[in-house]
Amino acid sequence: MIKRNYKLIVGIIIGAILTGTTVYAATIISSINVGYSNEDSKLIADNVQDAIDEVYDKSFNKELITAYEYSEENPKCINGEEKTCVKTDCYKKGKTCKQGTVIKYYVKENEYHYFYVLHDNGTAITMQQRENTIRNIPWHAESDDNTKGPDTILPQLEAATSTWVNVNVIEYEPGVTTLYENANTGCTYTASETSDYKIRCDKNTYTSSVLGTRKARARMITALEASSTGCLVYKKGETDKRVIPPSINIHNNGSCPDWMHNYLYQSTSYGGSYNNNTVNEDGKYDHNYCTMSAYSGSTIVVWNVIRDGHLDNRGTTTGTGARAVVEITKP
Repeated sequence: MIKRNYKLIVGIIIGAILTGTTVYAATIISSINVGYSNEDSKLIADNVQDAIDEVYDKSFNKELITAYEYSEENPKCINGEEKTCVKTDCYKKGKTCKQGTVIKYYVKENEYHYFYVLHDNGTAITMQQRENTIRNIPWHAESDDNTKGPDTILPQLEAATSTWVNVNVIEYEPGVTTLYENANTGCTYTASETSDYKIRCDKNTYTSSVLGTRKARARMITALEASSTGCLVYKKGETDKRVIPPSINIHNNGSCPDWMHNYLYQSTSYGGSYNNNTVNEDGKYDHNYCTMSAYSGSTIVVWNVIRDGHLDNRGTTTGTGARAVVEITKP
């Protein structure tokens, strides 16, 4: 509502400027403190609608979102804070952000985080936080049973992001609502000499009857979404002779792009660019973060993104982390 009123008032002001009409809304304008600070405040628009959009973009959106082209080469831009980062306006309607694009976004007033784009459908952008949002929390606390769903970690992620008023409310039913390309919660892969070690999700290990319909500001990434970035399943043994990517070993370590497994413990040893070598309140490191997908071949493990840069299945009661996946509507 604030944004809509803002654009309406800006439209009245600019319309008056361009048409010569007198404006009598000064008290309303001052009541919400309309204005912006810019090195060059001259408008280039030659019509009212474009001028409204231009002023709105310079004032509100310029502070809300900044996007950078992800690059591991020169100019380097991996975490969004490098001076060599190149800005992009791919977040605007009519444009598309590439997967991995770095987004600096104000989730609420005076609080911003860095995110990476997972997918962009032209109207909305789905993106994952750069670091673990919550730490050392089990997927399911009481027993190693993935049929219970992430009923311990998911509510805590939702609570930690409940004040992020500048992201969309996401409503979905696990096992019913399509998240990315698939609704199923049970995921597996084929382990053989000819396997590509990519995730397939073809059944439900848990459903909405376990967790109920979720309505929150954030969710966890799915295993299929993680797989879409290039993450492969860890291969035990040494018969797979592929090297993915060059210089990384033959167990599919490093198959995830840097931005998926950065800010985990010693991720630079596996092709990452940034480590998180700090311990949390329980004296543990961030070795991984979990997806919201269970392993369909067993009742005791779930899928995680590991610091080594691959997908692996781990027990549900193991302390882990979660990274907020949020959705924003393009301005």
